[in-house]
This record gives sequence, structure tokens and C-alpha cells, in this order.
Amino acid sequence: MAEQRKVVTILFADVVGSTAMAGRSDPEVVRATMARYFQRITEISQSYGGTVEKFAGDAAMVVFGVPAVHDDDAERAVRAALEIRDGASDLEVRVGVNTGEALTAAREDRQFMVSGDAVNVAARLQQGAEPGEVVVGPLTEQLTRKVIEYGPHEPVARPKARRFP
Repeated sequence: MAEQRKVVTILFADVVGSTAMAGRSDPEVVRATMARYFQRITEISQSYGGTVEKFAGDAAMVVFGVPAVHDDDAERAVRAALEIRDGASDLEVRVGVNTGEALTAAREDRQFMVSGDAVNVAARLQQGAEPGEVVVGPLTEQLTRKVIEYGPHEPVARPKARRFP
């Protein structure tokens, strides 16, 4: 695997209430609903130049800047996030978007792995978003504020570390 450091923009999208949905719906209906949702995320992400890094449970992680870098990757990611939020049909989603340096690795099968604090922050932003909300990190906002209008949002706190005796 070839590894390199680069600035990327990470998008995390998560379905709100998927556990409750799974508990009250037939498993085949839930699977079909989630498959349509993930297909839609893939289509939207690819249309903006993003690469789906993974799906886990009811969440998706999309990377902008791998393998191809665009001068406007942060804007592409935010626009994709808004379209994912608006196009989730009967599902409510929370989305976090963050730009920062990450370590990227490409395997022979063109699968990409991205790691670093930029990824962790994107996940925390998504967790701190309200249903139907897109929350972006400071660098993402700085890179896109001339083309995207933002409203205020309370800071999303980093979780405190816990030590076990």
C-alpha cells in the first residue's frame, strides 16, 4: 500500500433512529431501505468527486481529495452533504464535514483507507449534529464561506478521555 499525507475533506453521514426503525420494521424492509440510502450516497458522492471509504451500520464515510484532488474539495463535500441530507427521502440524517491532514493509503483493488484526526473530528461533528443538520469544521467553513451560507452552531466538544484503573 502506498501511503501519503494529504489534506482531505471527510464527510460522515448517519441515519437518525435506525435502531428504532429496525425494531419496528421487517428486516428485509430495513435492508432494502438502507441499500437504497447507501446507493444514493454513493451516487451523490461520486457526482461531486468523492470516494466512499466505507459503510458501517447506518453510517457512511466519504472522502474528497482521494484519489483525485480538486481545488474545491471542501465545497464539493459540503454540497454533497446538503444533497445527501435533502435526498434521504423518508430517513432523517445527521452529517459532519471536516477538512484536514490525513494519512491516505491505496490498495491494489483501488480501495482507499484514510486515517487521522481530521477523520475523528468529522465523526464527532456528525455526532454533534441535530437530525437534518449538516455541521462543518472550522477549516471547511473557512474554505467555503464565500460560496456557502452558514448559520451559527454551538461548538462540538471533544469527548473527555477516560482512564481505567
